[in-house]
Amino acid sequence: MRTENPAMCDWANRMEYERWTQHKDGGRRYGHMTTNIFECVNSVLKGTRNLPVMSLVKSTYLRLAELFVVRGHTAEAQLGSGQRFSQALVKAIERNLKDLRCFTVTVFDRHHLDYTVAKTTLTGKFSLGSYRVSLRDRTCDCGYFQALHYPCCHALACCAQSPCIPEGLWPPYDGPTVIPDPGMRRAREGRPRSTRIRNNMDEADTGRPKRCGLCRQPGHTRRGCPQRGSTSGI
Repeated sequence: MRTENPAMCDWANRMEYERWTQHKDGGRRYGHMTTNIFECVNSVLKGTRNLPVMSLVKSTYLRLAELFVVRGHTAEAQLGSGQRFSQALVKAIERNLKDLRCFTVTVFDRHHLDYTVAKTTLTGKFSLGSYRVSLRDRTCDCGYFQALHYPCCHALACCAQSPCIPEGLWPPYDGPTVIPDPGMRRAREGRPRSTRIRNNMDEADTGRPKRCGLCRQPGHTRRGCPQRGSTSGI
């Protein structure tokens, strides 16, 4: 960044690092590593972006207050049904569990729960790197464990090596049976319609001619390409 714009780096360094860097935020971001949070605000302000500033601030405040109430009711309902973790966290952990078969775990300190996790290919013949994991300190060399505040795939691989309760000793489940609503399922075919507010970054360059996705020549599309179905050039 300094080679591109030294003045910008000097301006940023005059601010406290806790205000704009994740590794110094004290754990307050909880996974906001992209601009997705701004896209959410973009969606909230669709109907009020052209109003005066006071109306814009009031609309934002009321929308956030409503959101806090809805999320609070959702959290209370999940806790009341016996759930210990949110649905978003459960889905993230399930995604990390899919990579456990590619890891080889070595215990370095059983009392302090220190491990080394070696990532290999599916065949186990080639190493793709290793990571140090401390379950006691909740840290991993990949950085996701301490940044996102939930176990990364390497930490889950270490947990799998720890003693666990056999399935025959699990307590019986007497909670509610959750049935998904088929009417809320997302359509499998077609691209969902975008409802975000467009800006100048989303506008296409009308002066650039469209090219065929098959032969990369202008004047036609892939469906009407004369090279379609031929074997020339393969």
